Parts: sequence; structure tokens; C-alpha cells
Amino acid sequence: MNPAGVESRPSPIAGDGLFTLRAFTPGERIVPYTGRRLNQPPDPGRPGAPTYTLEIQPGCWVDGDDPTNPARPANHSCQPNAELAYDPATDVAWLTARLPLAAGTEITFDYGFTVAESLFHPCRCGAPDCVGRIVAAPLRGAFRRHRRFSRPRD
Repeated sequence: MNPAGVESRPSPIAGDGLFTLRAFTPGERIVPYTGRRLNQPPDPGRPGAPTYTLEIQPGCWVDGDDPTNPARPANHSCQPNAELAYDPATDVAWLTARLPLAAGTEITFDYGFTVAESLFHPCRCGAPDCVGRIVAAPLRGAFRRHRRFSRPRD
């Protein structure tokens, strides 16, 4: 058994996902989000490329593209069951359970993309309120309005 209580395996959302091997309670740390630290915004790369870089605090990003990052396979969901929480005391960002998670549950979190970033990243989470793009929860209303007003008219 994985000591962290998680494993990577094929996901119905996209590619590989991160799944629990045991139950987690709300607020419980699941795995750290690790990688090289950056002090400037990362190069956005090419559209559609996998994105693993997260801003964990203002002016500090973690490039989680390293295959040893245990949180790397966690997928985005519009109804996430985990969140990224930065602990300044230890200088570590953790995937933390938002809800009770049973063994075998796919761990998901909100990637927090801007509306502009979301245009290059389709969402396949299947949540009832999914807008079809990976976009931060506070921006989904604006994204819905954008889509409504950008549709061709009769």
C-alpha cells in the first residue's frame, strides 16, 4: 500500500487521476504538491499542453511537472472534493480534503484558471454545473456570460 494513501490510475475525467486508498476526513492533508519553485510567472507554453504550475502564494509558483510530485495526477473538477492549501509554517502546499473521501474516490481540485487560460483547457469533469472549460469557480459566471454573448445570433 502507498504510504500516502493514494495511487495514480486511469481516470474517467482525463488521463491518469489520483485516487484514495483509504478514507480521508475534511481538512485532512492528502499529499503535498511539490516541484521546482519559481519567483516569476511561468512561460504559458503551448495551448493544450499539460499544466502543472500553480501559484501557491503571491509571487511564488510551484512547477509540479516533476514525475515525483505525488499530487501531479490530480485532475480538475468544477465540484472538487479537495483544495490546495499552502502552509507558510512549513512552506509546503498540500492537497487537502474538503469533503469526506471514501477509499477509491478520485481526488479533484479547482485548478483556478483565468477565463483566458480556460480557453485552451477543456473540462471533462462531468459535474452538473461544469462550463466545459477549466476555469476558477469565482470566474465561472463571467465565463457563462461570455459564452452566452459570443454565440452566433439568428
